[in-house]
Amino acid sequence: MAVARITILSNDDIEAVHAKTLDLLENPGVRIQSERALKLLEDGGAKIDRKGMRASIPEGLVKETLRKLPKKMKLCARNPKQDMTAPKTDYPYMATNGTAVYVADPDTGEKRTSLAKDLRKFMIISDAMAPLDYVWPIVTSHDAPEKARSLHDLAIGLENTTKHFQGEALSAEEARAQIELASAVVGGPDALAKRPIFSVIQCPICPLELEKGSVEAVIEFAKAGIPVVSMSMALTGLTSPVTLAATTAIINAENLASFAVSQMSSPGAPVVYSSESTSPNMLTGEIHYGALEEILLAAASAQMAKHYGATTMVGGFGLGLGGEVPGIYIDPAELVFTSITSMTLTDFASGIGGLDQAKGSSMEQVVIDCDMWEQIREFRKDVAFDDARFALDLIRKVGSGGDFLKETHTSRNLRKELFMPSQDKRKVYSSYQLNKGRKQMVEEAKKRVNMILSTHVPEPLDSDIKKKMKTVLEKHTT
Repeated sequence: MAVARITILSNDDIEAVHAKTLDLLENPGVRIQSERALKLLEDGGAKIDRKGMRASIPEGLVKETLRKLPKKMKLCARNPKQDMTAPKTDYPYMATNGTAVYVADPDTGEKRTSLAKDLRKFMIISDAMAPLDYVWPIVTSHDAPEKARSLHDLAIGLENTTKHFQGEALSAEEARAQIELASAVVGGPDALAKRPIFSVIQCPICPLELEKGSVEAVIEFAKAGIPVVSMSMALTGLTSPVTLAATTAIINAENLASFAVSQMSSPGAPVVYSSESTSPNMLTGEIHYGALEEILLAAASAQMAKHYGATTMVGGFGLGLGGEVPGIYIDPAELVFTSITSMTLTDFASGIGGLDQAKGSSMEQVVIDCDMWEQIREFRKDVAFDDARFALDLIRKVGSGGDFLKETHTSRNLRKELFMPSQDKRKVYSSYQLNKGRKQMVEEAKKRVNMILSTHVPEPLDSDIKKKMKTVLEKHTT
């Protein structure tokens, strides 16, 4: 099979990044604000400076970590038909944007603080949208109890979609509560370890620091068999050096340090190598999704992950990241850069429905982004180059100067080989032409949002399971 892929590192570059990463992991090492995590690494051979809460991770421990990494992974869903298996050879699995702090109100269009009712609607829409393979809690439920917010978001997700849910936890206590909640849905912790219906994103503090609550949550998830995505979020020139080489080495070091904690906690624990690193707007310091540097860092990070045999999540897709209300707020160059992330060596990606550099979200934007992603992902479809596809006998039959329009071979393989949307899809896609007005585009998307919310009913949970979930929520909320 032939697949469109972007790589930027030569073999020598990959070896150089790895070598510099080993240097960084030993000196200065990684600051880890957890005695529990430091002890695990010490048992694995790391040198520990307890006064500075710093681990110097030697090459031997890195090799042992990489040896234990799982080479294949399954992220499961309530509906087994929606399970995701990595590595993925064609286009990546796609998710929504995550944990935005405001929503563009679907009725008034005004920007307001997001609530649990908004997340519930987003989950229903995400459940209905076929181009979405898994979901993040796209907005934050600000009306949920603060100390149990991520737990309530997980409950909303598990109740309102049968797709895989990817959240986060900020402490070991939160992690244990989430494991307990999901175990109630699948029939116990052993069943959850076999079929992890949720996973978590845990972000290092760039540069080279693992925060206490987050890293101790990683330990809990590793022991429970819950996949952990170690998402480095370096900003060139701010939290990492301005050079792409140095930033790539920091991304690599942060991922390997997190992996070491997971593998020392539970050998073979499922982990995902991840980067959402990019350049900032150097005039304001604000993160800039869609920057060219994001694509280069994503490509380099994905290559390093594949060099180690790790599952990977880099880059993303979203056309509303430059605005605060639904629409396409991305210039032609950024559109190309954003689309290209699907051609990096990544298994998972995200970003659907995001606004305002991921600070906001919109239900209409979910629809718009899904429509566009459905087209753009075709860049990464498998293209067969086996003997049958060369069709030499057919070429000889038609001969020089002939045509193939009336040949049975053409009609038989037309839809397999070419991107041919249905008539209804063509009408949808035509509304996104750049010379069309944003208002028309958003109004059409809003109609579809309302139709989904009025007609789509996610597969419900059993009433006994809902009672168990309610008990867990009450236990960890009071």
